[in-house]
Amino acid sequence: PASGNLLGPSPRVWGLRPSRRRTPTRTALRILDPEPDRARRTEISYDELHSRALQFAHHLTALGVARGDRVVICLPRGLDQYMAILGILWVGGCYVPVDWSYPQDRIDYIIEDSGARLVVTERERAGAMPIATLVVDEELGELAAQVPSLITREHTGAQPDDLAYIIYTSGTTGRPKGVMITHANACHLVRSECAILAMEPEDRVFGGFSLAFDMSVETMWSAFFVGATLLVASETLAKAGPDMAGPLAEAGVTVWHVVPSLLSLVEHEMPGLRLLNLGGEACPPDLVARWAKPGLRLLNTYGPTETTVTATWTELQPGQRVTIGRPLPGYSAWIVDESLWPVPAGAEGELVIGGPGVGRGYVGRPDLTEAKFVTTPFN
Repeated sequence: PASGNLLGPSPRVWGLRPSRRRTPTRTALRILDPEPDRARRTEISYDELHSRALQFAHHLTALGVARGDRVVICLPRGLDQYMAILGILWVGGCYVPVDWSYPQDRIDYIIEDSGARLVVTERERAGAMPIATLVVDEELGELAAQVPSLITREHTGAQPDDLAYIIYTSGTTGRPKGVMITHANACHLVRSECAILAMEPEDRVFGGFSLAFDMSVETMWSAFFVGATLLVASETLAKAGPDMAGPLAEAGVTVWHVVPSLLSLVEHEMPGLRLLNLGGEACPPDLVARWAKPGLRLLNTYGPTETTVTATWTELQPGQRVTIGRPLPGYSAWIVDESLWPVPAGAEGELVIGGPGVGRGYVGRPDLTEAKFVTTPFN
């Protein structure tokens, strides 16, 4: 898995193509609580997603986007976001997500810092972008006219160590840092975490995170990998806080990746849930006690953006101490001293994470990359 490629030799974009073969008519994406003024369609099958992503990829090629190019995605929540991600990956590009609500100066900084060639956006924000744009809602005809012929690695030259995405984190200085993640990094995460999540094609997975937050990576790709349905929050639903639980319950959500602070506010019954994957924050023990019940599996996952979303996991049980658990398959995690040697059991130290999920480093920050991406003196 560590040497895999998200495009694959076939190609296979993060498991999308196998899922399409297994369940071509199954719904891949469905928007929850769609906004009438934005949603042209509210759901799409795996077969349709495959074709639309290839059409998008061919349109990108016509615009000159090729292997290694970085493309910013600034779109409202909806089906077009996923078409754009898949299309960019298919041509060998690297996607750089920004939230639709970001102020323009933050987007401008990310565009310049990442060295982006193109911004995929909508008419509402296109005029303010400082570089070339692909305005999705103005180019529907051109996109639909593209023939969705297969694009392979023989066409693009894409390799496992090529960048798949760059996600910008806020950082302690206020200056956003671009974390670079390769195809090999992300491919390993998807295969490794899916072995733990044990999701099924019948699952309905809620995708509530902004693409600019790395938990969106595990949410979407774990669903695509097994051929499950990803339920996408509209902009309105994403801002609903704990009130989103009602629409989720009505939609029959079975898998929810969620931060503990949001789950702690939810009072609505969710009888269809069978897996809660908590991450992004520390999980309080009382939350485990409140949500634990027969038939509902509770996981606590941990990992910085720099190690491709998630690096450790544990099963949560009421009455037991909440920890970050053990490394995912293929990862390693050690508590070390200032010399990067492991400390004795129970001693304090700093956590170091290793394995195929460790990213390439920070965009344009060799000093910070050298300081944070280190080599331990032990194997």
